[in-house]
Amino acid sequence: MAPPSAAARLARALSLDALRGFESAARLESFTAAADELSLTQSAVSKQVKALEDAVGKPLFQRSPRGLLLTPEGRVLLDAVQPLLRGFEAALAPLAGGTRRTVSISVTPSFGSLWLALRLPELQRREPFVDLHIDASEAARPLDREGFHLAVRQARDDEAAAGWTPLLRERVMLVAAPALAAAVHRPDDIATLPLLVFRHAVERHPWMSWSHWLAELGLPPSPRQPVVHFSQYEPLLKAAQEGAGLAIGRTPLIDPALHDGRLQVVLPAHQLDGLRYHLVLADGARGRPEVQRVADWLVSALAEEDAG
Repeated sequence: MAPPSAAARLARALSLDALRGFESAARLESFTAAADELSLTQSAVSKQVKALEDAVGKPLFQRSPRGLLLTPEGRVLLDAVQPLLRGFEAALAPLAGGTRRTVSISVTPSFGSLWLALRLPELQRREPFVDLHIDASEAARPLDREGFHLAVRQARDDEAAAGWTPLLRERVMLVAAPALAAAVHRPDDIATLPLLVFRHAVERHPWMSWSHWLAELGLPPSPRQPVVHFSQYEPLLKAAQEGAGLAIGRTPLIDPALHDGRLQVVLPAHQLDGLRYHLVLADGARGRPEVQRVADWLVSALAEEDAG
């Protein structure tokens, strides 16, 4: 039998308690906060991290007046430890009686129905003992006051509040059902097509306004062009998929319909940047493992969407 590798010997030397202390301190950027979360003393957490650093042979944190900062080696270890601990906890949950936790999420109706709802089975498989409460509203509700643990918000970069985690930026483009899209080869071809208007967004974002797009394409507005107004984005996209007209599409909300061919991009050379998605954690939810795991999944899933 071949002798164990250096990595295998190192893995055997690491204790689960030390890994938990390190992960908590890294996530909360504080030994004191980690001690509170784990019901330990600050000294105990500090000793756990020191034991890890001794085993690894390199520092895992830089101490600064602002708190703990991960070294490159600490970041590598954290990226390995977090999914390990999540999987270990999920595997033990049935043996421990499956204590259920609740995570409340605030999202917009379009994001909730066109993106999140399609990916809930994946999240449920990862977190079988987490119950989700999803509130879909256009209102940016205060999280702590209304009992939400986290939210997915859209905003310009200069509008994002401190502490928001930036996610992907939406891309905006014209889309239509395949038969309608096949008839459009140049901007003039859309002059007689019905336009599907998301009324709510027009008031706030110029790139979601047909007057903005017509100007971008060098087309004059025509009072004879058919227009259909919608107060919600999901029925607008459904109408577009049925061939009712031309829509202003927003990624990642249109991605499933693009992937399976229900919609096609019209005039693909003309695309604009829209708002950026951000993850927002309620102050009162920080340090709750089940909330952090759902937040980590959202960050990861949207990063995969962006890469795709």
